[in-house]
Amino acid sequence: MRSFGADTRMPTLAAVLDLIRAHGAMSRVELAEATGLTAATMTHAVRKLIGLGLVHEVGTVPSNQGSPRRLLGIRSDARYMVGIQFDTYAGIGVVVDVAGDVVAQRDLPAPGRRTPEAVIADIAATVGLLLEDAAVPRERVLGIGLATYGPQDRKAGILLTPQPTPEWQGHPLAASLSEATGFPVAVENDATAAGIGIQTLGGSASSFAVVYMSGGIGAGLILDGHPYRGATSNGLELGHISVDAFGPPCDCGNRGCLDRVAGPTSIVAQALDHPALAERIERGADPLTAFLSIALAALGGDRAAADLIDTSTQRLAIATVTLVNLFDIGRVVLAGRAFTDIGPVYRDALQTMLDAAVFMRRVHTVQVELAPDVAQAPAVGAATVVLRNLLESPDAT
Repeated sequence: MRSFGADTRMPTLAAVLDLIRAHGAMSRVELAEATGLTAATMTHAVRKLIGLGLVHEVGTVPSNQGSPRRLLGIRSDARYMVGIQFDTYAGIGVVVDVAGDVVAQRDLPAPGRRTPEAVIADIAATVGLLLEDAAVPRERVLGIGLATYGPQDRKAGILLTPQPTPEWQGHPLAASLSEATGFPVAVENDATAAGIGIQTLGGSASSFAVVYMSGGIGAGLILDGHPYRGATSNGLELGHISVDAFGPPCDCGNRGCLDRVAGPTSIVAQALDHPALAERIERGADPLTAFLSIALAALGGDRAAADLIDTSTQRLAIATVTLVNLFDIGRVVLAGRAFTDIGPVYRDALQTMLDAAVFMRRVHTVQVELAPDVAQAPAVGAATVVLRNLLESPDAT
């Protein structure tokens, strides 16, 4: 395949591919009108995508001005990407094709407090099983996207935190997984990956915020179709917004952080102090599993469990109002494994608070929704990052 030129950058190529993915077969004229690009620029972008084998001509439609227009479609089976999401308490892997369809999926063993080497070995084994499930040859795989918590050095592919154990801080995560699998590996923030995954799955508009809750709480932001990353790809740490200035101290150095008072670990700690609720939690269960048990109890009518969930939703809603006020966005999407089952309760609570308290509510509404698949979204996004990295590279071959 030919290399990209410096004159056609990733946003153009990605925007064209995203449009075809979202709308089906489109002509060059329709793509130029939808993106605002000139006909010459669009022709150049399409030539690049055809050269990469990602799109092809799939037919024609009549034109009022001479020759029929040629329609372009995605070659879904041209390439595949593996996406992995993991935090301390859960993990999931997917194989995604160029059209954004998930062709294989597997849960990963929870990393827990095991060493990076042991977890990477598990991930590598799961990658092999996923490719067998999807019947995808290795030569068609672009690489692996790895979505996980921060802070992280995205370019170096390392975590900058001693969580869950000190061995993880500075461990060459991307390089180790690449060596174990033979594929290039890209690391991405899990909440940002969830936003990219929601785009790929077709679950929201071109600009929206993600409120992400799994092992902890985070946020992501998609603006005009592109992820907002901040200076080091570690922005939008919603879990470390203080919602109680006199609250308990957080490991980050702040007090009353959202994650510290409303995240799964906090809710479980409060439940364990309640004798009746403590009995509902399986002995030895990790905080995320225990939180999901409390959520099910709340849905089943347990008043004490419902009160804890209400505390969590209200504090999360307060922080989300701040997020919306800062970026003036019209849509908030909830993603992450903690929203399994209990997601509609959080969605409705956040919607009520945003309707009442967002500064620009008299100018426009803010819609809260659940991701198409709350657990799958970050893994799909991680896979999509691999494709975007290809489109971004000026030396792709």
